[in-house]
Amino acid sequence: MKATGIVRKIDNLGRVVIPKEIRTEMQINNGNTLEIYVDKNDTVVLKKYSPVRELDDLEGYIETLEETTDSNVIIADTDKIIAASSELEEYQGHTLSEKMKKIMEKRKTKFWDEVEDEDFCSNFRTRDNKELGNAIITPIMKQGDILGGIILASNDKKLTDFEAKSIEVTAKVISKRLGL
Repeated sequence: MKATGIVRKIDNLGRVVIPKEIRTEMQINNGNTLEIYVDKNDTVVLKKYSPVRELDDLEGYIETLEETTDSNVIIADTDKIIAASSELEEYQGHTLSEKMKKIMEKRKTKFWDEVEDEDFCSNFRTRDNKELGNAIITPIMKQGDILGGIILASNDKKLTDFEAKSIEVTAKVISKRLGL
Protein backbone atom coordinates (compact mmCIF):
# COMPACT_ATOMS: atom_id res chain seq x y z
CA MET A 1 0.00 0.00 0.00
CA LYS A 2 1.19 3.50 -0.68
CA ALA A 3 0.79 6.27 1.87
CA THR A 4 -1.12 9.36 0.78
CA GLY A 5 -0.50 11.60 3.78
CA ILE A 6 -4.23 12.37 3.91
CA VAL A 7 -5.97 12.04 7.27
CA ARG A 8 -9.75 12.14 7.76
CA LYS A 9 -11.97 11.99 10.85
CA ILE A 10 -14.96 9.69 11.14
CA ASP A 11 -18.14 11.72 11.72
CA ASN A 12 -20.80 10.91 14.33
CA LEU A 13 -22.61 8.63 11.83
CA GLY A 14 -19.48 6.55 11.22
CA ARG A 15 -18.78 8.06 7.78
CA VAL A 16 -15.45 9.04 6.33
CA VAL A 17 -14.94 11.07 3.16
CA ILE A 18 -12.68 9.55 0.52
CA PRO A 19 -10.59 12.44 -0.83
CA LYS A 20 -11.32 13.57 -4.37
CA GLU A 21 -7.74 12.85 -5.50
CA ILE A 22 -8.09 9.21 -4.50
CA ARG A 23 -11.59 8.89 -6.01
CA THR A 24 -10.28 10.34 -9.28
CA GLU A 25 -7.19 8.13 -9.37
CA MET A 26 -9.18 4.99 -8.54
CA GLN A 27 -12.12 5.97 -10.81
CA ILE A 28 -14.56 5.78 -7.91
CA ASN A 29 -17.77 7.59 -8.83
CA ASN A 30 -21.02 8.35 -7.03
CA GLY A 31 -23.05 5.16 -6.83
CA ASN A 32 -20.07 2.79 -7.08
CA THR A 33 -20.05 -0.09 -4.64
CA LEU A 34 -17.05 -0.63 -2.39
CA GLU A 35 -16.06 -3.83 -0.63
CA ILE A 36 -14.78 -3.33 2.91
CA TYR A 37 -12.54 -5.87 4.57
CA VAL A 38 -9.82 -6.11 7.19
CA ASP A 39 -6.50 -7.66 6.27
CA LYS A 40 -4.23 -9.71 8.55
CA ASN A 41 -2.56 -6.54 9.88
CA ASP A 42 -5.91 -5.12 11.08
CA THR A 43 -5.88 -2.63 8.21
CA VAL A 44 -9.26 -1.57 6.85
CA VAL A 45 -9.24 -1.87 3.06
CA LEU A 46 -11.77 -0.35 0.66
CA LYS A 47 -11.85 -2.01 -2.74
CA LYS A 48 -14.04 -1.31 -5.76
CA TYR A 49 -16.56 -4.12 -5.95
CA SER A 50 -17.54 -5.70 -9.25
CA PRO A 51 -20.34 -8.25 -8.99
CA VAL A 52 -19.83 -9.19 -12.65
CA ARG A 53 -16.23 -10.19 -11.87
CA GLU A 54 -17.53 -12.48 -9.11
CA LEU A 55 -19.50 -14.67 -11.54
CA ASP A 56 -17.80 -17.99 -12.11
CA ASP A 57 -19.18 -19.05 -15.51
CA LEU A 58 -18.52 -16.11 -17.81
CA GLU A 59 -16.73 -18.44 -20.22
CA GLY A 60 -19.99 -20.38 -20.60
CA TYR A 61 -21.84 -17.23 -21.63
CA ILE A 62 -19.07 -16.34 -24.05
CA GLU A 63 -19.06 -19.81 -25.64
CA THR A 64 -22.84 -19.81 -25.99
CA LEU A 65 -22.89 -16.35 -27.59
CA GLU A 66 -20.01 -17.29 -29.92
CA GLU A 67 -21.84 -20.42 -31.07
CA THR A 68 -25.20 -18.66 -31.42
CA THR A 69 -24.01 -15.55 -33.22
CA ASP A 70 -20.72 -16.64 -34.82
CA SER A 71 -19.12 -13.48 -33.37
CA ASN A 72 -16.46 -12.48 -30.85
CA VAL A 73 -17.61 -11.63 -27.33
CA ILE A 74 -16.27 -9.34 -24.62
CA ILE A 75 -17.74 -9.07 -21.11
CA ALA A 76 -16.74 -6.08 -19.01
CA ASP A 77 -17.56 -4.57 -15.66
CA THR A 78 -17.78 -0.79 -15.46
CA ASP A 79 -13.99 -0.38 -15.59
CA LYS A 80 -12.26 -3.33 -17.24
CA ILE A 81 -12.69 -6.18 -19.67
CA ILE A 82 -13.01 -9.26 -17.50
CA ALA A 83 -13.61 -12.02 -20.05
CA ALA A 84 -13.32 -12.37 -23.83
CA SER A 85 -13.48 -14.81 -26.72
CA SER A 86 -10.26 -16.65 -27.46
CA GLU A 87 -9.69 -14.37 -30.49
CA LEU A 88 -9.77 -11.33 -28.17
CA GLU A 89 -8.42 -12.78 -24.91
CA GLU A 90 -5.40 -10.46 -25.00
CA TYR A 91 -7.78 -7.63 -24.07
CA GLN A 92 -8.72 -9.19 -20.71
CA GLY A 93 -7.78 -6.79 -17.96
CA HIS A 94 -7.69 -3.77 -20.28
CA THR A 95 -9.40 -0.65 -18.98
CA LEU A 96 -12.52 0.46 -20.83
CA SER A 97 -12.22 3.74 -22.68
CA GLU A 98 -14.26 6.72 -21.52
CA LYS A 99 -16.21 6.50 -24.80
CA MET A 100 -17.12 2.89 -24.04
CA LYS A 101 -18.29 3.85 -20.54
CA LYS A 102 -20.42 6.67 -21.94
CA ILE A 103 -22.08 4.25 -24.38
CA MET A 104 -22.99 1.91 -21.50
CA GLU A 105 -24.28 4.85 -19.43
CA LYS A 106 -26.96 5.45 -22.07
CA ARG A 107 -28.53 2.16 -20.87
CA LYS A 108 -29.43 1.02 -24.39
CA THR A 109 -28.10 -1.48 -26.87
CA LYS A 110 -26.05 0.29 -29.53
CA PHE A 111 -24.73 -0.84 -32.89
CA TRP A 112 -21.26 0.52 -33.57
CA ASP A 113 -22.48 2.64 -36.50
CA GLU A 114 -24.94 4.37 -34.12
CA VAL A 115 -22.08 5.46 -31.90
CA GLU A 116 -20.60 8.91 -32.42
CA ASP A 117 -17.07 7.46 -32.41
CA GLU A 118 -16.38 6.03 -35.85
CA ASP A 119 -13.24 4.31 -34.52
CA PHE A 120 -15.21 2.30 -31.94
CA CYS A 121 -14.29 -1.09 -33.45
CA SER A 122 -10.74 -0.22 -34.44
CA ASN A 123 -9.80 -0.40 -30.75
CA PHE A 124 -10.07 -4.18 -31.00
CA ARG A 125 -8.22 -6.54 -33.33
CA THR A 126 -8.33 -10.32 -33.55
CA ARG A 127 -5.25 -12.51 -33.06
CA ASP A 128 -4.54 -12.41 -36.79
CA ASN A 129 -4.67 -8.58 -36.62
CA LYS A 130 -8.06 -8.20 -38.32
CA GLU A 131 -9.93 -5.06 -37.38
CA LEU A 132 -13.44 -5.71 -36.10
CA GLY A 133 -15.79 -3.97 -38.51
CA ASN A 134 -19.08 -4.45 -36.69
CA ALA A 135 -19.99 -4.40 -33.02
CA ILE A 136 -22.93 -4.19 -30.66
CA ILE A 137 -22.71 -3.16 -27.02
CA THR A 138 -25.38 -3.64 -24.37
CA PRO A 139 -25.22 -2.78 -20.68
CA ILE A 140 -25.62 -5.28 -17.84
CA MET A 141 -27.98 -3.61 -15.38
CA LYS A 142 -29.49 -4.47 -12.03
CA GLN A 143 -32.12 -2.28 -10.37
CA GLY A 144 -31.24 0.56 -12.73
CA ASP A 145 -27.51 0.46 -11.95
CA ILE A 146 -25.02 -0.28 -14.71
CA LEU A 147 -22.73 -3.11 -13.61
CA GLY A 148 -20.97 -3.80 -16.89
CA GLY A 149 -21.58 -4.56 -20.51
CA ILE A 150 -21.37 -7.14 -23.26
CA ILE A 151 -19.74 -6.38 -26.60
CA LEU A 152 -20.41 -8.58 -29.60
CA ALA A 153 -18.02 -7.98 -32.51
CA SER A 154 -17.37 -9.38 -35.95
CA ASN A 155 -14.92 -8.63 -38.71
CA ASP A 156 -16.65 -10.47 -41.52
CA LYS A 157 -20.42 -10.11 -41.16
CA LYS A 158 -22.98 -7.44 -40.47
CA LEU A 159 -24.54 -7.83 -37.06
CA THR A 160 -28.33 -7.69 -36.96
CA ASP A 161 -31.21 -7.42 -34.53
CA PHE A 162 -30.86 -11.17 -33.88
CA GLU A 163 -27.39 -10.66 -32.42
CA ALA A 164 -28.61 -7.60 -30.49
CA LYS A 165 -31.43 -9.63 -28.92
CA SER A 166 -28.98 -12.44 -28.13
CA ILE A 167 -26.68 -10.19 -26.08
CA GLU A 168 -29.64 -8.41 -24.46
CA VAL A 169 -30.97 -11.76 -23.23
CA THR A 170 -27.50 -12.76 -22.02
CA ALA A 171 -27.14 -9.44 -20.17
CA LYS A 172 -30.50 -10.05 -18.45
CA VAL A 173 -29.53 -13.60 -17.46
CA ILE A 174 -26.23 -12.36 -16.02
CA SER A 175 -28.12 -9.60 -14.18
CA LYS A 176 -30.47 -12.13 -12.59
CA ARG A 177 -27.48 -14.18 -11.36
CA LEU A 178 -25.93 -11.18 -9.63
CA GLY A 179 -26.79 -11.11 -5.96
CA LEU A 180 -27.20 -7.50 -4.89
